[in-house]
Amino acid sequence: MQTENLLDRAGDLLTSGRAGQAATLLTPVVGAEPGNAVAWLLLARARMALGSYTDALFAARTALTLNPRGVEELFWVSAAYTALGRHDLAITAAAAASDEDPGNPRPAERHGRALLAAGRTAEAESVLAAAAEIAHYDADVQVAYGMALFAAGRPLSAREMYARALRITPGHPRALAELRRLTAAEQQIRDADSLVRVADAYAESLRVPAGGLSRSNPAGSVLGHVAAVALGVCLVALAVLAVLIRLAGVEVPMPLLVAVFCATGSAACFTAYTRRRL
Repeated sequence: MQTENLLDRAGDLLTSGRAGQAATLLTPVVGAEPGNAVAWLLLARARMALGSYTDALFAARTALTLNPRGVEELFWVSAAYTALGRHDLAITAAAAASDEDPGNPRPAERHGRALLAAGRTAEAESVLAAAAEIAHYDADVQVAYGMALFAAGRPLSAREMYARALRITPGHPRALAELRRLTAAEQQIRDADSLVRVADAYAESLRVPAGGLSRSNPAGSVLGHVAAVALGVCLVALAVLAVLIRLAGVEVPMPLLVAVFCATGSAACFTAYTRRRL
C-alpha cells in the first residue's frame, strides 16, 4: 500500500511538471522493488522530462523486460530512442506498440513522430493520416498529422488539422503553438519554390540528429551570464586604472592593481569554464 501511494504521488508530480521531485521519489522505489514495472515507467517519464535520455531509456527498457510487448513500455522506449537519435529502433518500438493496440491513438502518434524525427516525412504522413481518420476524436493525433502535412509541403491542409484539433480541445497548447508557427512560416511563401524551401526547413526542424537532442542547461546559462558580466566589470576596472595611471598620473596602490588583475584572470577562467559546459 505504501508503494502504491508513492507511485500515485509520483504520477501527480509528473502531471504538475515536477519531474525532478518525481525522480527523487521513484529512485529508492525501483531500488527496493526492481520488479515494479509501473515504477520504472514513471521513472522513464521523469527522466525524459529532465532530459536524461540515456537514463530514461534504461528505465523504459527495464519496464519492457518486466512486461514484454507492453504498449506503454514500448511507447517510452521509442520516445527515448528518438531523443537519442537512434531512429530505426525508435520506429521499430513505436510500430510494435501500434501493432499491439491498433485502435490506440497514442502509439500511432508516437510512430508518426518517430518517423518525422528520422526525416521520413512521406511515411509519417501516411501513418498519421490513417491514425487521424481512426482517432478523429484525438486532438494530439490531429496536430501530429498537421505537422506531417506541413513538412510535406501542404500548409493549408496542416491548418485544417490544427483547426480540427482546436475544435476537439479548445485551447489545445500544441495546436496553438503549431498554428502560430505555421502562420509565421506562411509569411515567407511567395511561390512554389519558396513553399518547398519553407516546408523543407520545417521538416528539418523536426528532425533529431544522430547524436540525439541537446540538453538545455538553464543553470549553466545563468552562471555563464554572471561570469561574462563579472569579466566585463573587471575589464572596465582595468581600463579605468590604466587611464588614471597613464593620463592622470594617479598613483594606484600595488595591492589594488594585483587584486584587480587576479579578479580579471579568475573571471576569464570562470567564463571559459561555463561556456564549455553549455
